[in-house]
Parts: sequence; C-alpha cells; structure tokens
Amino acid sequence: MVEQALADRAVRAYARALNVADPIRLQFWDSRGLTMPQLRVMFLLLDRDGQAAGELATTMRVKPATMTGLTDRLVRHRLIERRPDPNDGRVVRVFLAEEGRTVVRAIEVASRAYLDRIFEQMGEASVTRLVAALREFAHAAEDLQDSGEFHP
Repeated sequence: MVEQALADRAVRAYARALNVADPIRLQFWDSRGLTMPQLRVMFLLLDRDGQAAGELATTMRVKPATMTGLTDRLVRHRLIERRPDPNDGRVVRVFLAEEGRTVVRAIEVASRAYLDRIFEQMGEASVTRLVAALREFAHAAEDLQDSGEFHP
C-alpha cells in the first residue's frame, strides 16, 4: 500500500504535468470547441482509420451511445465521416475527414516540437526515467481497468 502523503503528492504531480505538459492540444481544443475525448477519437482514427464505431467505443472504454455523441459533433464539424461497412450493413465505420486529418497532424507537429523542447531541458537520464515511469503507470492503469474493479 502506498503511503497517503506520497499518493497525494503523486496526484498533484500528475495533475500539474497534465496541465503544463501539452498546452498545444488544449489550445486546439479551445479554438475548435472540441473536447479531449473528441480529440482522442481523432487520434485513434489517425492510427487506425476506418474502425467500426463499436471498436472505437471499446478502445475508449465508453458505451456505444457515448461514442455516438462524441462522433456526432465531429461529423457536424466535418472532421470525421461515418460510412456503412460494405460487407456488413449493420456496421458503421468511422474515418478521419481531410479537415480532421489536417487538424490532428497540426496538433502532432506542434505538440512534438513543444515536448522535444521540454525533453531537451530535462536531459537524457531524466527522460529515460520518465519513459519507464509512464510505461509502468499505463500498465498499472490498464490492469486496473481490465480487472473490472474500477468503474469510472
């Protein structure tokens, strides 16, 4: 069991890191009127375009109805497109529209430049420790989510 004071410091450090580490995404979020989950959908599609809406919901660990709400606004803004699966009319596939691809790539380029500057200031040894800690953090979070013990 992690000591409560240490857990409190970890929560504060996590929140601070989230707030300062990637203002680029927050700027795009604000300027486009997008939510972080909507941006996440777009980034997932950049990695694997044409996913079924149900697959996206599973990946994001949300209900299909929630995914519908997330994608509705993105469709209205012409950032993604929904298309029926040619092999199964019951399945709807989701694709990044050209405008969505442009937005996501611009975020990637700007975020990467910003993070590269942070990493340069940190130095190689600190970045190596950060990578190891973040991998361990993500693994623990995935294990907890997969266990079904935690329901947000």
